[in-house]
Amino acid sequence: MPKLSAVVYVDGFNLYKDQLESRPENKWLDLECLFDSLLDEYSIDRIHYFTAHVRGRANPDDPTAPDRQAAYLRALETLPRVTIHRSQFTIHPSRARLRGTATLAWADVWKVQEKGSDVKLAVQLVVDAVEGKYDAFVVVSSDSDLGAALDVAINRFDRHVIVVYPRDERTKEFERIGVRSSLYLRPLLVAQSQLPEIVVSRSGRPVRRPTGWKKQGPAEAGP
Repeated sequence: MPKLSAVVYVDGFNLYKDQLESRPENKWLDLECLFDSLLDEYSIDRIHYFTAHVRGRANPDDPTAPDRQAAYLRALETLPRVTIHRSQFTIHPSRARLRGTATLAWADVWKVQEKGSDVKLAVQLVVDAVEGKYDAFVVVSSDSDLGAALDVAINRFDRHVIVVYPRDERTKEFERIGVRSSLYLRPLLVAQSQLPEIVVSRSGRPVRRPTGWKKQGPAEAGP
């Protein structure tokens, strides 16, 4: 019997914050290998990866962060089933209330926000749900802002939605709207799903795993 088909939508920022930020050795992630392993009962037809370009002004303590991200995106572009959807971070002056002060106090700050990724993911999910080309729709995120799109896919078009949580904690909003299938993305599987140390880009140039993204053995990666 042929496998059922599936499409995957990866909230790149949510995956980074909840799974990869504290595990830099796992950031050189092979998305095809990961989801082929995690969802081995399905045939993964397409992986949509939604991300925002890191800007140097947003990371003054880490000026090489944009270069590392660019290297990773060049490596991802070599995977035939992965489509990258790019958005941006915005940086603008703002004011924030200080914590731990006896009196009301404010400070001038730079406010950094990711713009567009969650909207693009939601639109792609709804469009695919309308067309109904796949047997399963896999959303990799714990962001409750995606609840409305999941609600449309599940309750309007009766699609089978699977949520993959980047952290070991369920989102109540997803359960409220009727998500019945969910998985936790375990760090050990992420550690086992890494790209080769050197990837040949579409232009024929080598792309190397960034310094600092040291590959660890499975025993070091966690459960």
